[in-house]
Amino acid sequence: MSPVEVARSASEDARSICLREYGSAPDVNIYGDPNFTFPYVPTHLHLMVFELVKNSLRAVQEQYMDSDKVAPPVRIIVADGLEDVTIKVSDEGGGISRSGLSKMFTYLYSTAKNPLDEQSEIDLDTATTMAGYGYGLPISRLYARYFGGDLQIISMEGYGTEAYLHLSRLGDSQEPLP
Repeated sequence: MSPVEVARSASEDARSICLREYGSAPDVNIYGDPNFTFPYVPTHLHLMVFELVKNSLRAVQEQYMDSDKVAPPVRIIVADGLEDVTIKVSDEGGGISRSGLSKMFTYLYSTAKNPLDEQSEIDLDTATTMAGYGYGLPISRLYARYFGGDLQIISMEGYGTEAYLHLSRLGDSQEPLP
């Protein structure tokens, strides 16, 4: 499984939702060796990268949609380390306040309005929204940790956010059972 290709697919999916929601979407630039592969669950990796990119796209889009400036791209870097494969997703979407950082991994917490509150006649079978349910980051970190990795978010309010998704490649992590 190529993490660069999974990142590309997840980015395209996130951009299509952003385009549908806002009418435009920032570019996504991906850096890394597309020939690099390692064993991992592709659907889990897709979900984690998708959620991170979707959050970055939303932040950049909302930061620049009323501006004359061109929205900067979201950047994804895939690094092949000895112990971990790390995927960094960074944006210039204005960042997260320090008071919001402590809540971001709480289920049902979102800075977006709940889409179910917004639309009374929503078709739940076909609805796709950009944000608002509050499970994307918590479930992404849960997946990463379950497989021996982690998800860390570093933000600079007034500038942007960087998310580091660490994926263990050693194969020596134990299943975290109670």
